[in-house]
Amino acid sequence: MIRTAFFLSLLLPAALSAQTDRPNFLIIVADDVGMAELGPYGGEIETPALDGLAQEGIRFTSFYAQMNCSPTRAMLLSGTDNHLAGLGTMGGGFQSPNQDGVPGYEGVLSDRVVTFARLLQDNGYRTYATGKWHLGFSPDNLPVARGFDRAFTQSGGAPADSHFNLNGRDGVPGGYFENGVNVTGMPVADDFFSSDFYADRIIEYLRSDPEQDRPFLAYLNFAAPHIPVQAPDTHIDLYRGQYDDGYDVLGEMRLERMIDMGLFPPGTGLSERAPTVTPWEELSDAARRIHARRMEVYAGAIDNMDDNIGRVFDYLKQAGLYENTVILFISDNGAAGFFGWNDGPAAARYAAADNSIENLGREGSQMFYGPGWGSAGSVPFNLFKRHAAEGGIRVPAIVSGPGVGARGAISHSVLMVSDVAPTILELAGVEYPQGSYGGREILPQTGRSFTRLLNDPAAVVHEADEVLGLELWGRIAVRKGDWKLLRSEPPFREDRWYLYNVIEDPAETTDLSGSMPDKLNEMIAAWEEFRTQSNVIPPHSLPNLIRPMWLIDDTPHPDPMP
Repeated sequence: MIRTAFFLSLLLPAALSAQTDRPNFLIIVADDVGMAELGPYGGEIETPALDGLAQEGIRFTSFYAQMNCSPTRAMLLSGTDNHLAGLGTMGGGFQSPNQDGVPGYEGVLSDRVVTFARLLQDNGYRTYATGKWHLGFSPDNLPVARGFDRAFTQSGGAPADSHFNLNGRDGVPGGYFENGVNVTGMPVADDFFSSDFYADRIIEYLRSDPEQDRPFLAYLNFAAPHIPVQAPDTHIDLYRGQYDDGYDVLGEMRLERMIDMGLFPPGTGLSERAPTVTPWEELSDAARRIHARRMEVYAGAIDNMDDNIGRVFDYLKQAGLYENTVILFISDNGAAGFFGWNDGPAAARYAAADNSIENLGREGSQMFYGPGWGSAGSVPFNLFKRHAAEGGIRVPAIVSGPGVGARGAISHSVLMVSDVAPTILELAGVEYPQGSYGGREILPQTGRSFTRLLNDPAAVVHEADEVLGLELWGRIAVRKGDWKLLRSEPPFREDRWYLYNVIEDPAETTDLSGSMPDKLNEMIAAWEEFRTQSNVIPPHSLPNLIRPMWLIDDTPHPDPMP
């Protein structure tokens, strides 16, 4: 069933009708992947499609996303800070009471911004989306209402219970939608897996559109390897035995390869151990076996994702579209280094799941790969998803295609995910509207185009005196030149300001707030500037829904081994 589009694509002629000179765009978003986990960044997981993309284009080492998924996606599509674009915090009960009803905190993509998909659509592009959406599930918030001609999307943040079906879950809004129609519970083939399906659908949309002479935007969002971490039978055992030495050794090996590749300078060290990580040598033999199996499954999920990216690339090449397609790959945040849930319906699902070592990653399991592997996926950075430390917000990003003249290059220039939309619009020759759109007032974009960087990887997009900020749930990161101001929460740090030079110290090991009070005050003033300009409303409290279900890593506790 889900393979039909792939086999039909093999029957295509070598080239389709000639397109205009305007480029196509393929935007690929992975869900919860750390930089060090991918081949182009020194990871041992086999990712030949991404390896090839990096050889043809540019890898970025200082590309910042938000510390959680939907705020990143709001910034990506709008080119505007998430606090202005409607995702100042995640929707669905994640708001603090003082944020309720505040513009910019709607929990869905605001109508005060315009997606680049809508503007490309207005200017003759055919537009498609598949996979995770997470920006609203009412009719006016689904992809077909925000600029996509055709879309098959998962409206929520995670698969309801499995990557092996399209089922919903009691009490959870949204589900799966195709072209605005709720298809939750749709029958699927026996070999269904989300990554396979989303790649198939994007190929089908591209292949079946009768207007092949028009350029396209394809927005492919994988739900994997987001929890529950699962992999199809074709990939679940590919890495058996490869992680028996543990996450501590793996992190060291990955960092060594990153330095050898020129991604980070010699002497770059590892970050301090997160308090939720038990040293590998202190685990029992049984615990090590289970932890190693978790990572094997996780690696299989990423390997499968890359295979599907390769299938999309193969289709584009076969159809004569690849050479004129700008391709951008990113992750929506850092690796997901948490255990699971302590309380609520999600914890009940975890307790009821078959998480035996034989079934980990298969149908019926609810698996997390944990903070040890998450830390190894974040090297050399500290911490992981949901944190303002570098490991939560500094993500892999690769761009290739027409206009990218620096093949195989590495860029250390600082970029924000909000810079993507203005870059795409500039490459397409489309201007973002000023003041109003469709009879409503809209906000200006806050991102900057990085088109000049595509031929000069050393080009500066954000000047040293420009203030760049990220905030979510009161966790704060501010970049200004080489400097970073950080505020997190116990037990990872005390509840105060920290100051780092993240060029010299990307692992955030040396806090300079005490020795450089003038620089600290300058950065606190930068935070106030960002807070005011970007409509940041720090939460007075974190709602109960967040702490037990999502911020479990805030309290060190024994690993809930199955």
